[in-house]
Amino acid sequence: MPTSAHGSTPATTRSRRFYALFSAAIVVFPATTYAGGYLLGEHHHSASIVDQAIERVSNGDPHSPTEILLQRAAIEAVLKATRDKWSNYFPPASASAFDATLQGRYSGIGIWVRKNPQGLTEVSSVQVKSPAAASGIKVRDLLVSVNGLAVSSLGIAETIAALRGDPNTDVSLKLLRGSQTIAAVIKRASILSGDVLASQIAPKTIYIQVSAISLHSAADVVSALAKYPHSHGIILDLRDNPGGVLSEAVTLASTFLSPGPIVSYDRKDGAPQVMQSSNINPETAPMVVLINESTASSAEIIAGALQDRNRAVIIGSQSYGKGTVQEISTLSDGSQLEITVGQYHLPSGRAIDQVGITPDLKVSESQDLPKAISILEGLVALDSGKTVANKK
Repeated sequence: MPTSAHGSTPATTRSRRFYALFSAAIVVFPATTYAGGYLLGEHHHSASIVDQAIERVSNGDPHSPTEILLQRAAIEAVLKATRDKWSNYFPPASASAFDATLQGRYSGIGIWVRKNPQGLTEVSSVQVKSPAAASGIKVRDLLVSVNGLAVSSLGIAETIAALRGDPNTDVSLKLLRGSQTIAAVIKRASILSGDVLASQIAPKTIYIQVSAISLHSAADVVSALAKYPHSHGIILDLRDNPGGVLSEAVTLASTFLSPGPIVSYDRKDGAPQVMQSSNINPETAPMVVLINESTASSAEIIAGALQDRNRAVIIGSQSYGKGTVQEISTLSDGSQLEITVGQYHLPSGRAIDQVGITPDLKVSESQDLPKAISILEGLVALDSGKTVANKK
């Protein structure tokens, strides 16, 4: 079960790329470090007022929390003051667990979680064939408690930590689906690279479902394309995809796009960042992309870039509208900050934050797969007609 993270502060480069949403987030990875520290003593004029306050609370109250807990509380208060719902703080243990999640290899129940606009923790994606899927958990279910611990008292990192655990151990959940309360006991399992599933949905037509954008997603899509004949069309299913690693989304989109822009964003502290395809031999089969109201973040980048560059027909319903860019920075103790650094723009220049991607054709979820197949059949017939006309 993944989550998203963002950051700031330049200096030490992380050795590994990292994502996590749990919120539906777009994640990029800067070189970062933390030069902070807490000075002790009565009068340190160079210390910040936060340092001074922590020092005096620690020295004055014998029952006060440890200095580390006070530091973390101060960091969380700073993030809260930004009023940015996508900013987060991840303690060291949670940060190291996220790396395993991004690699597509972790032990849990197979869900992604995020804070919804009301500040409640909701399921943002359910991995296909995971323990959570087998138990009937659905996207947008609200998480009420984990093992009897109220989720309202937990941050995203703490919620994820509670959901994770050794394989074959049980986790007890209480969820809300509308007015219905759902209780479930789910056995954790080892989750291995299950974000991409593919099948031959029709003759020479491939169906590829991508449930999240983790570090192997683009390679798994390429493998699927090599395995199944698809000259009559590609259906890329991004429904209920909460996003993930930005660079991976760009790589995945580049599989289908010739050289040119995919996404850009402006940073307050630097020049505009433009991410492009450099693929001189992209897939050219007709293509349809499925989206819905839970398609978010870097999944929206993929759909939006394919739409802007007239590469695919987008069908379904309006997407989530998560269009801000986050960066992860690692602090000196191994904890991480996730901080919003900009808003992304698609190749046409449009920003979709709080707007989303409008499909070319609005279709109910029960009809979008049949409609996708019908559209591809029409595109193949149209292309065949052009070929015959050109030969005359």
